[in-house]
Amino acid sequence: MKRPAQLLLSGAWQYVLLLLLGLAVLPHLFNIERGITLFFLALLLYRALAVSRPGLIPARLPLFLLTLGGVANVLLHYPILFGREAGVALLVSMLALKLVEMRVRRDVYILVFIGYFVLITQFLYNEAGWLVLYVAALVILLTALLVDSQRVKSRFNPLPSLATSGLMLLQAIPVTIALFLFFPRFNSPLWYLGSERSQAVTGISGEISPGSISGLSRSSEVAFRVDFGAATPPAAQRYWRGPVFWDTDGSSWSAARESADERGPPPVLTASETAEPLSYHVTMEPSSERWIYALELPLLTPPGARLTADFQLLRNSAPERRLRYRMRSLTDYHTGALTSHERERGLRLPDNITPRMVELVQSWRRSSRSDAELVLNALDHFRRQEFYYTLYPPLLGENPADQFLFESRRGFCEHYATSFTLLMRIAGIPTRLVGGYQGGEINPLGDYLIVRQSDAHAWVEIWLPESGWQRVDPTAAVAPERIERPLDPASIADVIGAPIRFIELDAGLFSDLLRRLRWGADALNASWHRWVLGYSRERQHYLMRLLGLGFLHGPKLGYAMIVITGLTVAAVALILLRRNRERPDPVLRHYRAFCRRLARLGIERVPSEGPKAFADRVIAQRPDLTASVAAISGLYIGIRYGRLDNAKNRARFTLLVRRFRP
Repeated sequence: MKRPAQLLLSGAWQYVLLLLLGLAVLPHLFNIERGITLFFLALLLYRALAVSRPGLIPARLPLFLLTLGGVANVLLHYPILFGREAGVALLVSMLALKLVEMRVRRDVYILVFIGYFVLITQFLYNEAGWLVLYVAALVILLTALLVDSQRVKSRFNPLPSLATSGLMLLQAIPVTIALFLFFPRFNSPLWYLGSERSQAVTGISGEISPGSISGLSRSSEVAFRVDFGAATPPAAQRYWRGPVFWDTDGSSWSAARESADERGPPPVLTASETAEPLSYHVTMEPSSERWIYALELPLLTPPGARLTADFQLLRNSAPERRLRYRMRSLTDYHTGALTSHERERGLRLPDNITPRMVELVQSWRRSSRSDAELVLNALDHFRRQEFYYTLYPPLLGENPADQFLFESRRGFCEHYATSFTLLMRIAGIPTRLVGGYQGGEINPLGDYLIVRQSDAHAWVEIWLPESGWQRVDPTAAVAPERIERPLDPASIADVIGAPIRFIELDAGLFSDLLRRLRWGADALNASWHRWVLGYSRERQHYLMRLLGLGFLHGPKLGYAMIVITGLTVAAVALILLRRNRERPDPVLRHYRAFCRRLARLGIERVPSEGPKAFADRVIAQRPDLTASVAAISGLYIGIRYGRLDNAKNRARFTLLVRRFRP
């Protein structure tokens, strides 16, 4: 005999199911092709209409044709079914087709489990902490729907099912923690399939031209975060070194990354008597370039990187994922002698040097007794003349340095740094251009430094016999606020020559509240990436040694994970059993008292007998107890298996049992 199919969920729960599955797919709408998105949304809306009009549910032939259309739609956008986008698109299309087909309770179970898989695939694209909370909330709600589907329907009341679902999640947390701590770590998360280069955030590039850094400085995106542990260095020392630019055609500057000179050993730094190296950790966001950043000047070379002769830190490949590395730097140093190759590169001039540029330098030379004094005279020139610091300078022609120095006198850091480099080379002082970041915002809630793209900066290094390569920042001569306070990208006006506005340190109450909220969100995000996503193989080994389990590595760690997880499951099970034994359900306890009173009359309930069958047998043997037995049994069934479980009905049930004295 064929069993009848279970009835579908109530209309309210069907709408809830459609909403939850739509929310499960929602983040993917930005990850897959628009045609797949439209297909899913169309079928989702169609199924929502079919909740109140069941006749709209398609029969087998239309459903078969719709399935062929869904497969063709996927193949149209992804001809080769390979890769995460194609797999997710196929999964989303299958979910949409199953929604249209939904007729019985079994279909609901399948839809919920497909929803679980869709939620898991979110982590193929994003690892942010907010996404974990989002997925966890949807898992609780979908599980609550599964729990509710097993109850006898009377009215829409999701609270008991939500409580059961939340309790199940709490019971899983100890096992999750055990698996997280002891599961053998790999060099990347298990779900990492390789991110595309296009997804990397663009920062400082290997070429500088007028307007390149000013365009980047309009972004408030985070470039990297720095944990100093001890005291954070002052703003004047926060120069984060990146690419070094030697060569120019008079308009743009390029950083040669593969020269034979760069592959030589870096010169040995000589520290001053009072200088002490700074130790810190850098957490760098994904980048499309190979440079990684360190405080001037770096003393360490992180794994997978090399330190060039001009103190660039270059990785073998661009960091396509968030990268954390330990660094040590020296802020007071002497770089030693100058090689002949560096002297030749540091004095090389383009063909567009003008006579008035040469005359300006000669005027400084006539009033200077040394190269160091000439540098001071040049900085004083920028300070005394009417130079302006702006993100929107006038457009310059084929000779931007000359036009900037003598005509516009309006520019951003790259204008000042590139023109200053040429002037120093005209003076016969070896000079190079350095790109990177300057400053950073201290987050007091996490006690770390946030360096944003708006902190992008360019400065100059000159070589002097008495001190070696030394940093000179001509921008500081025009805009000293640039060194002490970060730019405010939100207040930038798109007007040529508009002055730059900096973040006010003593802002109003509302601005201070917004800043603290931003700090809090960033601190949570940084902690998530540091302690959860950053739980690497090295950190796991360190934790094992800290726990006295340093001998656990390789296969031994896998065996330990199985044992510890099994013990955790057993402990949770014992706690639940003990809790249920020590604190029995009051409703069940009163029902057992009801059965004991009937047993004294000779009507004893057998273990295999359900409450309804037992009530029918009692009424058949004692018709005089029909009213009380029917009331007690009916209310017990409604509380235990239906929708009548609330404080009022429990109190009424207790009163009925207490009054039952046959």
